[in-house]
Amino acid sequence: MGAGITLAVIGAVLAFAVRADPDGISLPTVGVIFMIAGIVLIVLSRRDHRRKVITSVEPVEDPRNPPHVFTEGTVRDIDE
Repeated sequence: MGAGITLAVIGAVLAFAVRADPDGISLPTVGVIFMIAGIVLIVLSRRDHRRKVITSVEPVEDPRNPPHVFTEGTVRDIDE
């Protein structure tokens, strides 16, 4: 999420605070593009934090054998 916030802030600075007018590039347009990319990254990172992978450990009956760890292929929402 930090990269998204950084892009959004840099985009806002370029769009609203920088008054330079270089040839061949529009800084306000570049700023808006950065802000949109930052918002997309923030939304995607928030969506990934709502999911988790379920892991289970098989009980050990023989102390000479290590426990077996199974990771299920299903992913659930934390809210469930």
